[in-house]
Amino acid sequence: MRFFAIFRQRSLLPLLLALSAGDGLAASDAPSEQDYMQELPVVLSASRLSQPLPEAPNAVTVIDRTMIKASGFRMIADLFRLVPGMYVSYVDGHTPIVAYHGATDQYSRRMQVLVDGRSVYLPPTSSVDWEDIPLQIDDIERIEVVRGPAAASHGANSFQGVINIITRDASSLSGAEVSISKGGGGVSDLSAHLGRLGTDLDFRLTAGYRADNGFPTSVLNDSYNTRLASLRANYHPNTSDNFDFQLGYSEGVRGMGIAGRGAEPFRDAKAVSSFQQLTWLRALPQLGEFRLNYYHTYRCATDDSSLLPSPNDTHVDRHELELQHTAKLGADNRLVWGGGIRADAVDNPVSLPVAQSVHQSRLFAHDEWGISRSALLNVGAMLENDGMGHSNLSPRISLNYHFTPRHTLRVGASVAYRNPATLEEKISQPGVLVSLGGLRPEKIVSKEIGYFGELDSIGVEVDARLYVDRVSDVIFYDPTPLFQPPLFSVDGKPYSFRNLMSTDFKGAETTIKYHWSEDGKLVFNYARQMASCSVTGTLREPLFLPLLQKLATDCSLMVPWNSGSILLSQKLRHDIWLSAGYYQQEGLKIINTYMQPTLRRVDFRIAKTLSKSEVHAGGEVALVVQNAFRDNYTEYSYAPQTDSKVNLSRRAYLTATFNF
Repeated sequence: MRFFAIFRQRSLLPLLLALSAGDGLAASDAPSEQDYMQELPVVLSASRLSQPLPEAPNAVTVIDRTMIKASGFRMIADLFRLVPGMYVSYVDGHTPIVAYHGATDQYSRRMQVLVDGRSVYLPPTSSVDWEDIPLQIDDIERIEVVRGPAAASHGANSFQGVINIITRDASSLSGAEVSISKGGGGVSDLSAHLGRLGTDLDFRLTAGYRADNGFPTSVLNDSYNTRLASLRANYHPNTSDNFDFQLGYSEGVRGMGIAGRGAEPFRDAKAVSSFQQLTWLRALPQLGEFRLNYYHTYRCATDDSSLLPSPNDTHVDRHELELQHTAKLGADNRLVWGGGIRADAVDNPVSLPVAQSVHQSRLFAHDEWGISRSALLNVGAMLENDGMGHSNLSPRISLNYHFTPRHTLRVGASVAYRNPATLEEKISQPGVLVSLGGLRPEKIVSKEIGYFGELDSIGVEVDARLYVDRVSDVIFYDPTPLFQPPLFSVDGKPYSFRNLMSTDFKGAETTIKYHWSEDGKLVFNYARQMASCSVTGTLREPLFLPLLQKLATDCSLMVPWNSGSILLSQKLRHDIWLSAGYYQQEGLKIINTYMQPTLRRVDFRIAKTLSKSEVHAGGEVALVVQNAFRDNYTEYSYAPQTDSKVNLSRRAYLTATFNF
């Protein structure tokens, strides 16, 4: 706590600038070019420039294919348990929650999610439907998670961070691959991949199916199945031009409903999603680059609830075009700049009497300047028109100081905004939710100190971050837009949305990676989080102010104070791998509901590699056991059980993969 007070009052930036003015190191200690030629991940998501981790303006967690396989996870959302400070849970068997710094509900409103630069953030609710993304987990090359506001690079809703899922190149597979998973809880997955390499054209085709029975309880109707297909093709007619084309389609059926709750009868919901994306990349002289990206996404969700006069259909349509130019301005200076336009259309007759469309535009620039051989300055900003009457400027600045070639200190500050969701601004469901409009974007001011270091002699890599975030104009429920005392009860009133609160977050995060051999690795993540809230807005009816003040008082319980994970992988023999994951999260209070107790679980995966020969195809057979010791592992759920929650029992499944 004392350290955070010092951090707020005494910025280290002037000190670091003074050190960097002379090189900051004696000539004999100055880092050489060779010192920086290290095998560190190069990330693209923090600034839109390719940068090694010590030079990025934000803390970035990289989840690579090795970690993805070692985890044994089937669901993409589960992978974010490997990110310090990330909250992952499930409303039901097919509705995950992925949140950063306290947004513990099923809507990831404050975090941008990209797949190969294509936003999968849905405009009606400002949320991500993870199960509807036309993507198989084994098609992921790596995931870059920017921990901290990145609106300067990726715009509004990159409010607390960015998840950028990068898929395997079209050239990553030559031949065929089939994978089958079967196990407890109705686990039934199938995926098939076909790839070809050509002189000018490469392609990779994927088809998949995944399903299970949901949570082991009769209270929830949450079984699901999803079918999907995707294609990625790359055409490279010459050394300067590269055309990358992607398309995907998914459709699924989701069980919905809670036993004993009249408003939530058992039923099926259906969802269809598709996308098309085309990227043209042209290499320019003097190491420059021109990039033009267009994509279109479509989603249709149908909820066949018997309580509605007609099926609840939601149609979402998005078109986006973006131009980006990267240039080298000098030996120590790189610039990326560009702009984009986006058109969103939403049609949902139940919640929006009139179909809505929003047109957004943006301009951005980021400059990386090597002030000296020891200091690197990153400065960037984005100017956006959100299409709802707001123009927001989101700046960011960070200084990375290499006080030795393998130890870097980063000091940074940024401002970001979250635009109101379409439903927050426009919803009209009389007696339930009636929007009054006029919402202001939420705003975050973030300050951080980061450290990245390598201890090569013992095979250790350390990434640590201290942060203080101030969020203002938080959009929350106002229960009194049509208050008519004494006719309305607390449960029978309509709600609206207003800018009602401010929130302070502060904490520490660290990732430690330890390699003791080429075949042995441990990844340790830990986060300490604290939050406090205050009421800053005005309710239309002061009668409800005590409810809001009580919520603000409980705010400190809405983040897990301590959370972490450990992922261990070791090659036992030339053809057998063993990995184990431990995940723990301290108890927290789900928004306006109940206390979720401390959870912990242990997962195991053991795999045997199948050698390829003239007779047999190569591949792998793996056994995965989740929550192996049946620990106290409780998922988020609204189920009306005695303990108001769902316990996840042990689950095991086998996966067989064959390459041809």
